Amino acid sequence: MKALLTLALIAICTLQLQAQEIGIIMGTARDYMRSEGVESTLIKLKNMGIKYLEGGGARGMSREEYKALLDKHGLQVMAMGTGFENLEKPEEVAKHIDNVKFYGAKYAVCYWIPHKGDDFTFEDMKKGIRVFNAAGKQFAEAGIEFLYHAHGYEFRPYDGPGTMFDYMMENLDQRYVNLEMDVFWMRNPGQNPAKLMRKYPGRVKVTHLKDRMHGSIDNLNGRQDKERNVVLGDGDVNIAEVMKAARETGVQYHFIEDESARTGVQLPMHLAFLRTLDLNSKALDQSVLQFHEALVKPDSMALTYLTAEELTYGHSSGVIEDKDAFRNNLLTGQTNFTRIDFTDQEITIKGDVAWVRGVMDADLLSGQNTSNIKLKILYVWTKDSGIWKLLARQAVR
Repeated sequence: MKALLTLALIAICTLQLQAQEIGIIMGTARDYMRSEGVESTLIKLKNMGIKYLEGGGARGMSREEYKALLDKHGLQVMAMGTGFENLEKPEEVAKHIDNVKFYGAKYAVCYWIPHKGDDFTFEDMKKGIRVFNAAGKQFAEAGIEFLYHAHGYEFRPYDGPGTMFDYMMENLDQRYVNLEMDVFWMRNPGQNPAKLMRKYPGRVKVTHLKDRMHGSIDNLNGRQDKERNVVLGDGDVNIAEVMKAARETGVQYHFIEDESARTGVQLPMHLAFLRTLDLNSKALDQSVLQFHEALVKPDSMALTYLTAEELTYGHSSGVIEDKDAFRNNLLTGQTNFTRIDFTDQEITIKGDVAWVRGVMDADLLSGQNTSNIKLKILYVWTKDSGIWKLLARQAVR
């Protein structure tokens, strides 16, 4: 039981430490595409700081030509959509797998379960689950993660506990099917997107970031006036809380989507709001906190996960430990922290490398005696597969 609890805690810890990346679904760039063309649009997106895209291909251009432009300008397709009807046929899934792999994408996404008008039934839901589980297994065997993008009609009641969404989450095989959460469409039926993320930690892999105009009327039809897409932070979705919940539950990629007629104007405003949330800094701050907790209550898995293989850990005495020595000294009690306060923290991030300075006020137990130390600390962190890990540490008195 203790081992299971430890694994659960580490799983939560790893989810909390994941950094988040901001991209766009390419429909959000449609104004630029129409007025400036494909390559100029890609350059504009790159200059805005966008690297990750959802959606493959451009009209009038072969996939080889489009991929060459993406590579030229350092843009990466991370997710690609497919229709439900294609998922019902293994041979069509195989074709989509080929296309996803061509672009080097990580996710395949389905955006809609077909149903008659606004009448989404329990039979529609059960069919969706069957198709998704089968296709998701085929994608997983090819090394691709399959996601369903819900639109809110899934929250209808049925002859069972909760809603059809609850039934769906219980019956989708999470080895093969998880979610792309469009937070606008989760808010639209009256749900709380951040609360849903926390209810299903680890199941939401990516998001569509959209905000909804205050005063919009909730509905269970998966429909809303497109002009009710407003600048992130200005609507009733509570994007700041969404991003906090996303950090806590392991969401790594966020794709901005704007379906309004103002998308060309609003995209820079969306990005400006998200930058005020300082996502990378907050993810790193969480890593530092979890690392200090692991020093006070040493755990082999936590210490392994939080540190890079190349760790060099410098003490104020001049002793330098590698990763194995650092872990062993903590786990055997040779280094025994009972309390750590870390103050005056300053974080600087440069790409996938960051350094953190601060003052450590800590108590160390030696035998029956406790001694206090106060040290100036420099940590160097590196982002490994989207997760901040400690690469180096130096302490001075």
